[in-house]
Amino acid sequence: MGGSHAINRVRATLDHRLRLYESAVQQPVAEVAFLERVYAHGHGQDAWPRTLREDFAGTAAVAAAWCRTDPDREALAVESHLPTVRWATQHHNDLDTLYLVHGDAAAYHGPRVDLIAALNFSVLIWHTRDALLRYLKHARRCLRDRGVFVMDLFGGPDATAQQTQDRPALDDAGQPVTYRWEQRRYDPLTARLDCRIHFRWPDGRELRDAFTYDWRLWTVPELLDAMADAGFRKTQVWADDPRAPGRMIPVDSLPPADASPAWVIYLTAQR
Repeated sequence: MGGSHAINRVRATLDHRLRLYESAVQQPVAEVAFLERVYAHGHGQDAWPRTLREDFAGTAAVAAAWCRTDPDREALAVESHLPTVRWATQHHNDLDTLYLVHGDAAAYHGPRVDLIAALNFSVLIWHTRDALLRYLKHARRCLRDRGVFVMDLFGGPDATAQQTQDRPALDDAGQPVTYRWEQRRYDPLTARLDCRIHFRWPDGRELRDAFTYDWRLWTVPELLDAMADAGFRKTQVWADDPRAPGRMIPVDSLPPADASPAWVIYLTAQR
């Protein structure tokens, strides 16, 4: 391309990409508030969980936000990508109660905790039921008695469509940027989904494939069955409250496809 339509592709460092992700994608304070609600739902409104484990933690934004809500709280963040762990260690070095671990979330044990959060659709990295079940069993072992496991999931007819979705966001410097979510290819024989995150600035600069994902798009029944087989009890689905959009509540069913072609939910389970 040439002229005014030329695209200046950005070659971003890991630091730049991680800062973009935290700024444009994550909402750690809201995630912590939701984790508190889920725990209180199963333990009573006065229950106050003290320890959190964030699996597949990335920049450990949720774990860090957890520690900042209460000086008596502690969090463990487990991440398999060593450069990201080093980045998170540097950027959260003010927190003495945050422990960052370079390791496999399906193998690292550590101290038992009140809550385990596997967010940003991270559980979708498991492509086989055996691998999924192995992780869920391990997560259960890492919880205290009556501890709670939380994961998120997206689905609906739009989840398997080849498409892009744009929304306005801010970059790590607070400047406007377009966040683009791309679903590049879905294979119905394997439920394998190729997803990408891109960013584009108003001046035409573009960062393509800032993050790429090779996921299996598990269904809700598949995941609930796997949780039960892993030994969890009191599994629940939390979805958007139609009376108060943006607030998640426990539900027994999801809207039909024509009413809700795309959704994001949470699945929770108690040890």
